[in-house]
Formats: sequence, structure tokens, C-alpha cells
Amino acid sequence: MVDIIDLRSFKFMKNVTLKDVAKESGVSVSTVSRVLNNEKFVSEKVKQSVRVAAKKLNYEPEWTARSLRLRKTNIIGMIIPNVADYFFSSIVLGVESYFRKNGKELILFNTSNDEKIEEKAIKLAISKRVEGIILATISKNNGTIKSIMEIFGIPFVLVDNKIDASKADFVLSDDIGGSFKLIEHLIEVHGYKRIACISGPLDESSGFDKLCGYKKVLNENNLPIIDDYIKIADWKKSKAYIATGELMAMEERPEAIYCANANMLIGCYRYLNEHGFIVPRDVAVVTFDDYDFVSAMNPPVTTLQRIDLKIGEKAAELLYRRIKGQPSDYRELIIDADLIIRKSCGCV
Repeated sequence: MVDIIDLRSFKFMKNVTLKDVAKESGVSVSTVSRVLNNEKFVSEKVKQSVRVAAKKLNYEPEWTARSLRLRKTNIIGMIIPNVADYFFSSIVLGVESYFRKNGKELILFNTSNDEKIEEKAIKLAISKRVEGIILATISKNNGTIKSIMEIFGIPFVLVDNKIDASKADFVLSDDIGGSFKLIEHLIEVHGYKRIACISGPLDESSGFDKLCGYKKVLNENNLPIIDDYIKIADWKKSKAYIATGELMAMEERPEAIYCANANMLIGCYRYLNEHGFIVPRDVAVVTFDDYDFVSAMNPPVTTLQRIDLKIGEKAAELLYRRIKGQPSDYRELIIDADLIIRKSCGCV
């Protein structure tokens, strides 16, 4: 069973204070605060001293209980940005299935694509004494997550988005390779040269890498990278709808459109259908994700094999092994997906 936590309000016990850590490390309270919040202009020597003191005193901010690491709970925390998203909900199913077989319960936190709620969710998960956390982060402030990992030593496995964190395992889709396969098919099989990309946010590794794969295959085929053919739609249907309109209004409009996820595909197809464009006669379309509705669209969309359940299962397996103390080095697993050819690209 998955328990979904309401993050709107919660309270925590107080424990060792910043003053205690400052006294132990021989620095000021403000310096301790800067170190624990990963702020700049603090020397590495001071940072190390404060972290050692915090660990020695079992320092835990107001948002967690002092008994944090003392008991096993058989509870796993999972934090995702959007519970309604097909990709993330399927990852949750993979994680839940694995841990159910291994006698552990799952608490699910939905952050609604909000960095502040994500940080709050991590803190709440720790306060619940979870044994480990699977996190699909949208955070641009990697320092906060890194500090939590270093201070509390709770195992983390990150999925979908890679951040600068040395003490975590990662399970990621092959975003560069997958994009390459889709665009290569459009070029080699159909001879398209004007190919547009509707991408996710470039400050997330998944969005950035998918765009890198798109650019890489164009470069290798000596095709120009046209900035006006690249639209950033932040994984949103509404923005993809607008982006498609801008592309189809161009004097030299693209011959094909690559949607970097299936959610944006919905916005793209909606615009094309509402404005009388026929796929693939007027423009070919491909997407990165395969879900039931992708094959049911008219025409069915060329895409990549589903790997979301596999990502969830592998993330759960890595976390379980980490909790058991089995792996030594931190790992980064890249999950590949095969091409699924349907009619939207022009294939019969």
C-alpha cells in the first residue's frame, strides 16, 4: 500500500541547537548556519569542522526527530514532482511492487513541481524515520540535498534528473541515445531535414540531454541546428500547444516535430488537429514516451519502448541493497529503450 502524505502542515520536535554545533566546532552560529545551508564564502576547512561537529552531536534541525537513525521502520520515502504524470506514476508502481515483495511500505510525496515543497518533503520523510528515499528532483539548489545526505547519511536513489551529488545512486533513462534513435529514424528512413524539437526545461538533466541527443544526430548528419526550431515547453501540454502553433506558422515550417515527452505530445497533436493539419502528410511527429494513449492516437505515434516500470524497479533494488549495506561504490544506471515504429513518422 502507498501512503500519500499531505505536506500542507506538520510540526517537528526540537533538538540539538545551532549554538551547540557552533560551540563544538569553535565558530559562530551564523557560520554554522551558512555551512548547513550550503552558502558560499565559507572555507572547506570550516565546512568540514562544522559537519563533523553536527554529526558528532547528532544535530538535527527542527524538522526531524532525534530518534531518526536509531530504529528500523521498514518505510521507504518516495518523492516525485507530479503524481498525475504518466511517467512518474509508473515509476511509483515499479518501486511499490519491488518493496511490497520485500516487506517494506512506501510513503509517497507529491511536490507539484515546487522546489520548496520538495525540500519540505525530504525533511518530512526523514522525520518519519524512513530507511531510504527515492527522489525525482526538480531542484536547482543541489546544495540543500547534498547537505542532507552528508549530515544524515540516509540512502538516496535519484531518478530521471541527475544533480551534482556524490553520495547517491542514480537510475536514468538514456535521454541522449533515445533522442538520437528517434531523430535518426526521421533522417535516414524518411529523409527529413527540417526537424523541430519541443523540449523540457534545460536546467533539468532529462530536458538538457534530450536536446543534446537531438543536436548530436543533426550534427552527425551535417544538418543545421536552427534555433527557431527548438521550443522549450517545460513538459507542459499548454506550452507545447503554443510551441506547435509557432512552428507551424513559420514561413519554412518543419517537416517533422520531436516531442521530448508524451505530455507535450498531447498539446502538439491537439494544435495540429484543431488547425486542420494532417499527420504525417503535413508534418511528421515522434515522441520519447510510449503510453496506452500514444498508440491510440490518430495516427499512432512513433516512440520509444516504455522503461518507467523498469526504472522504478531498478531504483528500488539499488536502494534496498544500499539499505542492506551491500554496494560499496555509488552507481549510475542508464536504461536504454528500443524504437517503436508507427504511422505518425510516415511509416506504413
